[in-house]
Amino acid sequence: MKVELTDQEARVAQMLGDAWSEYLRLPKEHPMEQAEFCAAIHHCQDMVLARCGRRALAIGRRVD
Repeated sequence: MKVELTDQEARVAQMLGDAWSEYLRLPKEHPMEQAEFCAAIHHCQDMVLARCGRRALAIGRRVD
């Protein structure tokens, strides 16, 4: 069984990575802000990647 990200999911994941890159260009205002933003980006990426996992599990449960 091969399940991949959709083109739209891949775009969202890429945009999250781009958001991180752009965030790093901002001047630092607090010692924890980059770590917190990074954790938030990872959480969002986890949500996008989980969609693929849910589809894979759904395929495994189908009875044809």
